[in-house]
Amino acid sequence: MIIATVGHVDHAGSSPAWTGSSGSCKMRLMARLTTHFIRDSRDLAKHFDRLAPGYFDAHGPAERLLAYRLAIIRRFLATARMGTLLEIGCGTAIHLLPLAGRFGQAHGIDVSPEMVRVACRHAETSPWLARISLRVDAAEELATVEDGSVDVVLCVGALEHMLDKPRAVRQVHRVLRVGGIFLCLTPNGGYCWYRHFAPWLGLDTRHLSTDWFLTSREVETLIGGAGLTLERLEHWRFIPQGDLPVGWGYVLRALDWVGGHLRVGTLRGGIAFSAVRTD
Repeated sequence: MIIATVGHVDHAGSSPAWTGSSGSCKMRLMARLTTHFIRDSRDLAKHFDRLAPGYFDAHGPAERLLAYRLAIIRRFLATARMGTLLEIGCGTAIHLLPLAGRFGQAHGIDVSPEMVRVACRHAETSPWLARISLRVDAAEELATVEDGSVDVVLCVGALEHMLDKPRAVRQVHRVLRVGGIFLCLTPNGGYCWYRHFAPWLGLDTRHLSTDWFLTSREVETLIGGAGLTLERLEHWRFIPQGDLPVGWGYVLRALDWVGGHLRVGTLRGGIAFSAVRTD
């Protein structure tokens, strides 16, 4: 998701409507996002099962955005041990498959059986098929992963959807070897769109009712609470283009450019962080 779409997107776009109130007029921008109510993990799995057959990136050119995210991942992992990779919330494995050639083993888990089925179909054409394993498992459980068996745990656009984030990150700690790395790319909860502009416009920003976007401070608390040591945290370019009212994409791209050059995290939509198991 995160980067791929996780909810209904109205590709017809949005249109302005004018409404009167106490003799004055105001413009109401129609949202392009519908928030889906989630009660429990079964609802979550069913939601992504429905999306799996047509899963796509709603926020821009898919290949270019994927290449950008993979470049971030490879940069963060430049000095990591390349033994065993585990991606949690792997979806259709669009990140796992390009990375599999760098690792001795590459495992992907997802709570959605349909996502895993689609991922397995994509993996059939990989030259690294023999070292790839894809299976249904919840990040909060990791029931199929042994203690201390993984060198890198990767999570891209999935942490924000996990129902019990502290439990999921504790499981990450459990399965990592000492010195192993947890790398995560997720939306920035302190982003100006989420914190200021969308509330001002009266728009929701969540695809799922249980979604929660973490701020930098919340990342530090989450990681520390799981017994991991935060090594690095950066902001990266994530603009939820598929969710925005007309015209706002241009505004947020300009702000992202400023944020990137001046290192202002609140102007950038994504957080990338790495943490290590030291005990």
